[in-house]
Amino acid sequence: MPLRTRRVLVRVLGGAGLAAVLLYTEGQWESRSGGRMLVADLLNRPELLLGAALAAMIAAAWLADRRTAVRTATRAVTVTAGVVFLLGVLAVHKVSAAETRSRETAPARPERALVVVHRLYEAGPEPGEHWQVLLETGTGWSARRWTLADVGGGPDDGRLVRASWTGRDRITIVTDAYQRVFTVDPDTGEPLEAR
Repeated sequence: MPLRTRRVLVRVLGGAGLAAVLLYTEGQWESRSGGRMLVADLLNRPELLLGAALAAMIAAAWLADRRTAVRTATRAVTVTAGVVFLLGVLAVHKVSAAETRSRETAPARPERALVVVHRLYEAGPEPGEHWQVLLETGTGWSARRWTLADVGGGPDDGRLVRASWTGRDRITIVTDAYQRVFTVDPDTGEPLEAR
């Protein structure tokens, strides 16, 4: 392969690796409460995007200079193995959970939905149930997902009794320990906890 072609390919691979990391970072950012749903669902994929970034960087290192390529690849694989191990430890509950979802649209507002995600952990260090109550507002690329409550997760963390629309712009969440009421801003769709 001519030297000029190799240099161009190294730059393209390096740019592709950097782009994959930046896309994943954007997906992570949009996964926060109030973030854009479609962007989070499309880009918050660490296995795919970070794996592609690692592959592109290793290929670029091999094409750039064979002597330093072995050192660069070894470092990259070692760091990546450590990160993958850490992610695997943190995500062990997601893998071992049976998950169900329920969805209830708002009265007279089909662009708003209350979603309850129920996860049952039968194995692992802390078996039990976990509920996540989400509000999805809007449509298309502007749709947002808000986290209203995380209930459970441990044997003494309580249970979700009910999460439902109790008015056109009002949501009530009841657990065996507390009750929370949210009003949804009619213009922005942002939930605000009633005091």
